[in-house]
Amino acid sequence: VHQLLEGELGPPGEEEEEEGVEKRRRLHRLQHGQCSYTFILPELDGGGGSHGAVVQRDSPPADGEWSAEKLKRLESTMENNTLWPLENSIQRNTRREAAGLQSHAVHNQTATMLEIGTNLLTHTAEQTRKLNVVEAKVLNHTSRIEIQLLENSLSTNKLEKELLLQTSEIDRLRDKNSVLESKVRMLESQQKGELEDMKEEKNRLQHGDQHHRYTHTHQHGDQPHRSTHTHQPLLHPFAAGSPRWSHMWKDCADVYRSGYSTSGLYHIYIGNRTEPVQVYCDMETSGGGWTVFQRRFNGSVDFQRGWGEYRTGFGDVFGEHWLGNEALYQLSSQGQYSLRVELRDWEGNSAYGGFSFTFKLHGTAGRQSSLNTLGTGFSTRDHDNDNCDHCKCALMLTGGWWFDACGFSNLNGIYYNVGHNIRKLNGIKWHHFRGPSYSLRSTMMMVRPYDF
Repeated sequence: VHQLLEGELGPPGEEEEEEGVEKRRRLHRLQHGQCSYTFILPELDGGGGSHGAVVQRDSPPADGEWSAEKLKRLESTMENNTLWPLENSIQRNTRREAAGLQSHAVHNQTATMLEIGTNLLTHTAEQTRKLNVVEAKVLNHTSRIEIQLLENSLSTNKLEKELLLQTSEIDRLRDKNSVLESKVRMLESQQKGELEDMKEEKNRLQHGDQHHRYTHTHQHGDQPHRSTHTHQPLLHPFAAGSPRWSHMWKDCADVYRSGYSTSGLYHIYIGNRTEPVQVYCDMETSGGGWTVFQRRFNGSVDFQRGWGEYRTGFGDVFGEHWLGNEALYQLSSQGQYSLRVELRDWEGNSAYGGFSFTFKLHGTAGRQSSLNTLGTGFSTRDHDNDNCDHCKCALMLTGGWWFDACGFSNLNGIYYNVGHNIRKLNGIKWHHFRGPSYSLRSTMMMVRPYDF
């Protein structure tokens, strides 16, 4: 016990050390008997007389004096007094040692976990740093690619704009050249007509002069006879130098039958008009003889007009124009006419064969002109005659046209250039050629007698 208290329990604290010293002293006194003890023993059973309690001091009892029972009781008392403090001390030291061991184990485990956590954090930080470096490289590379794509896009847009400008300029020059060619052909045809008129007048004058000389020299008898007849040459209806449009043609087919086969500007007399109407005659397409009443090819003329302008007509006969509903009505009232529609898209495709049909324009001049095959009235933004109660097609689709509930065609819509002509419901459209939202490049509408 002394070894256990001094060695195995380890060095105690100051208070514990003083307590241990005191315990060892008590234990030593019990073991070696250095101190004096006084025992009060009970009286012996069967003892006679007046002997009282025997008190003995500082000397061991005599042999055989104590009974076995008393010795056992004394040993038990001593054992209890000796072992109880020792067990308590051992238990306290054991608990302290267990607590110390548990604390040490927890401390070691905590240190181990901290070390593992530190290693993980270090590894994670390194991985994060590497990921940040990779991400920065990717972002830099992506930024360079985006900048390059943006530069390429800007260059492409610039080239597209330049190409569009060049295309527009080429189209403008082509259209101007076409107008000039038409004027040249018209002048050539005019000169040809005037030359033919001059030749005819010359032949007539020569024939008249010969006839005058013949009647003057052939007299009755031999005596000279003075003729009382004064010759007045009959003037040709188209004297030399008179313009070719002074003929009383009723349409371009009539002009063609008169021998003029060059496309250009002509004057015709239609209905009961006393003044001629300027028209463009197409003498080349499908045999010629066509009177053009609508033409569009460059967007130079605004077709967003009211009822009055569509009635009288507008534009340049050599360029884009609308002949006029009143003139068109009077023209179609002269007989049965065929309509031909020429269409061309921005890809160079053309269509016309499927759009030629026989029709009769009818209606009240100044109020309505309609295509009999469509069965619809002509509408403008200020004069609604479409087959739709609440549509207002002329306002939504623009221009003036024979709108059948805003149907499949409108050749007088807004003119859109290439690149802007897709998904335009209010453009120049013909559904059965390029669909309902493709705005065409050029159109031409013309008529001639059905029996031409």
